[in-house]
This record gives sequence, C-alpha cells and structure tokens, in this order.
Amino acid sequence: MVTKDHRRELRLSSSDDDLITEAAGLLGLSVSEFLLGRAVADAEAIVDAHRTVRLQEDSYERFLMALDAPPQPVAKLVDQIRKSRPLKHAD
Repeated sequence: MVTKDHRRELRLSSSDDDLITEAAGLLGLSVSEFLLGRAVADAEAIVDAHRTVRLQEDSYERFLMALDAPPQPVAKLVDQIRKSRPLKHAD
C-alpha cells in the first residue's frame, strides 16, 4: 500500500466546490478520491505527451536514418573553437 504523506491545499469558488462534490458523489467517490484520481490521470497524460515522440512511418524511418548517420561537424562551432583562446588554469 502506498503511504500518503504529502498534502495539497487549494482555494475554489463555492460553485466549483458544489460541482466537484456532485461529480464525486455521482461516481460514488469522496471528493479527495475524485480530485486525486482526475489530477493523477491528467498528469500522466500530460507527462506522456511530453516524453513520447509519435511519428508517421516515413518520418520515423527518416528519424532512424538521422540517428544512425555519422555526426557532421557544425561549421560555426568549428570556426569558434579555432578562434578561441586556450583556457588558463587557476592555481
């Protein structure tokens, strides 16, 4: 069993509270269960959408080819490295 040892508080209007209370009741849940369930489900969906890359098949193939291709030097970075002064060590 997961230990619930963190607490969150929020302020809401009475109309929002009434709506949430009614929705929780319709599902047979406490308000806390309802809010936590919705918040966790939404959070998982949001995190998944930002962590997952979805590509069509042709784009996926191009993506894999780009990953497998040997790295190409970036001309501006190479020029900057050549122009930079050597670092001095602090003793």
